[in-house]
Amino acid sequence: MKRREFLTAVAAIGLTSRGVALSTPTWQAGVATIDITPERSLWMAGFARRTLPSQGVAMPLHAKALALKCGAQPTAVLVTVDLLGVTARITGRVAALVQRRHRIRRADLLFNASHTHCGPVVDEQLSVAYDLSLEQWAAIRAYTVQLEDKLAAVIGNAVSELRPARLGYAQGEALFAANRRVKFTPQGPVDHSVPVLRVDGAEGAPLAVVFGYACHNTTLQDTFVRYHGDYAGVAQAALEQRHPGTTALFVAGCGADANPMPRGTLELVEAHGTALADAVDRALKAAAPIDPSLRTAYGSVDLPFAGEAARERWRSQLDIDEVYMRRHAALMKAAIARDGRLPTAQPDPVQVWRFGPPPLARGHASYGPPALAGGSRASYGETKAGSGFTLVALGGEVVVDYAFRLAREYPERRMWVAGYSNDVFGYVPSVRVLREGGYEGGDAMIYYGRPGPFAEAVEELIIGEVRRLAGDR
Repeated sequence: MKRREFLTAVAAIGLTSRGVALSTPTWQAGVATIDITPERSLWMAGFARRTLPSQGVAMPLHAKALALKCGAQPTAVLVTVDLLGVTARITGRVAALVQRRHRIRRADLLFNASHTHCGPVVDEQLSVAYDLSLEQWAAIRAYTVQLEDKLAAVIGNAVSELRPARLGYAQGEALFAANRRVKFTPQGPVDHSVPVLRVDGAEGAPLAVVFGYACHNTTLQDTFVRYHGDYAGVAQAALEQRHPGTTALFVAGCGADANPMPRGTLELVEAHGTALADAVDRALKAAAPIDPSLRTAYGSVDLPFAGEAARERWRSQLDIDEVYMRRHAALMKAAIARDGRLPTAQPDPVQVWRFGPPPLARGHASYGPPALAGGSRASYGETKAGSGFTLVALGGEVVVDYAFRLAREYPERRMWVAGYSNDVFGYVPSVRVLREGGYEGGDAMIYYGRPGPFAEAVEELIIGEVRRLAGDR
């Protein structure tokens, strides 16, 4: 037996002997990884205060793909990337390539970014935040083209690796996330849950572990100028080291209003990443088998921007350096010259993957947290008996209120709600956060090059689209 095969077998014994043995293989799964670390120095995404481009690599960046299939149902692929975010242009072009090559539908292709602030700028995302030369922007565009090719390749590689598999679902807990909107709600809501999807091969060898957390991936700050996956990258690397032969994929949750605490050093990155990996390992022991059914749906909803009067009030109250205001004004002027007006709405992708059979009727066991008042904290708690879960993927930087609301609206389901999916175009506040204001409530729209804050209809529009796609209500 080769060394890798031996280590994989040992890891499989470790996972199955300590936990719940999963059922006879009824799924097919394939997984692949590709390095997306830029080969040259590029400007790093996420912090407007940075003064230098990248100065080397502290941790490689990866894109990973997990392909899943059951029976005659179409193949679905989850793609995760160690980047601040993806854009609609990137995911649209990759989806078109994948559809031509592998006949995978858009509903069956889900992209999620870890939101590390130690990766490169891609496309023109957050362009107002950066003072870059034409040469620097040209380098970013060239990298973006290479990234798209690599994403299409890693998807194809995962599909080619499909083999019999078992799936299991569990939930753990990690406590380092803290609500960062202390100016408005000193003890604001935080989601400490760690949802986990476990994928084992036919002989019990672990193929993949998918896990999530709702917290900004920003332990490292603007003075750090080397490529790094932050705590999410550390957690993935730790799990892959502990379980040889396993690929770990991180899915960023609704953590737009949460930060890791404390933060600021490489030592803290290691501590938070290790804590998250520990939470995943504890959850793996209690994974409940998932029945072979996967229903996918994809849609888009137009989120309206506030009207002209509200937009002018917003601009007059902003406490932002004048240089960003000038860049934003120039961008708005260009939009009017091109289209004759400012955009009135932001397309927001919404995606729902339902694993397992239809949920139990209302009135059965609740899988979500209790209703939250301001200042409370909650996690989703321990896994309960069942055979599936629902993954909701929302575009943008989504605040935690959406995860809690969907858990309350669907008490008969296990709800895994992700943000940073398919298009990261700006912050997506709830009505509560929008009315409170501040960075997540609207101010950050300057940096994202949007004309103003959203109107209060956004929360109901998003929830309504989730209801439509989720069905069976």
